[in-house]
Amino acid sequence: RNFMVPVPKAKSLEELNAKLIEDCLNYRKTHKVQSRTISVNEAYHEEQLYLHSVPIYRYDTSRTATPEIGDYSTARFEKNNYSVPVRYLRRTVTVKGYADKVLIMYNGKLIATHDRLFGSGKTSYRLEHYIDLLERKSRGVFQAKPVRDTVAEELIDWGKKLPGGNAEMVKLLRLCVDYGEEKILAVKHSLPSGIVPTVDIIRSNLHKPVETNIIHMSNDIEVADPDLVRFDKKCGVS
Repeated sequence: RNFMVPVPKAKSLEELNAKLIEDCLNYRKTHKVQSRTISVNEAYHEEQLYLHSVPIYRYDTSRTATPEIGDYSTARFEKNNYSVPVRYLRRTVTVKGYADKVLIMYNGKLIATHDRLFGSGKTSYRLEHYIDLLERKSRGVFQAKPVRDTVAEELIDWGKKLPGGNAEMVKLLRLCVDYGEEKILAVKHSLPSGIVPTVDIIRSNLHKPVETNIIHMSNDIEVADPDLVRFDKKCGVS
């Protein structure tokens, strides 16, 4: 009732948990239970002396599965599919499903992270998992489901205007992976209307001009004329 009424709004479980922790700590600092002579914070410090130490290892609350990566470079978990890099095709991986995240590992190494899907028959794609394959086989880039499901339609339509066709579209997707889709869209919106885009133009606009270390002086510095009489005498110049 103290923290959940009215029901709080949050964009993610991480944001909600952070808010609840902050609320609890503030409650501990300021609240004083009726009929008690000390605050919650003071009572906590008294009780802390009798508490066991926190375990060294965090208890793993995940549900674990060991599926084989299928033809579409996805691992199936709880009736849904999650993509992994294509180099792990046909490998057996370990999937750990948590309340809001799905972690996929191979030989103890984390290879993919997804937001957990609920329901059934859904697939979570990550563009970076397929970009290496698309660079080798660009023919079907505009029909590829990992592209259509992860890339903004505005960028796909823009990519169709690239003079290099499918190969240039793949280069644009590589820029999306390396720099983020938001930056590519920002470049698109900054270009003059009517201009025919190229990947080179897009790439050049991603890099800001390097600032020079030239110091501009507001006034000229006066330099006194040197006395060269001694040098003239030494050289025999009258």
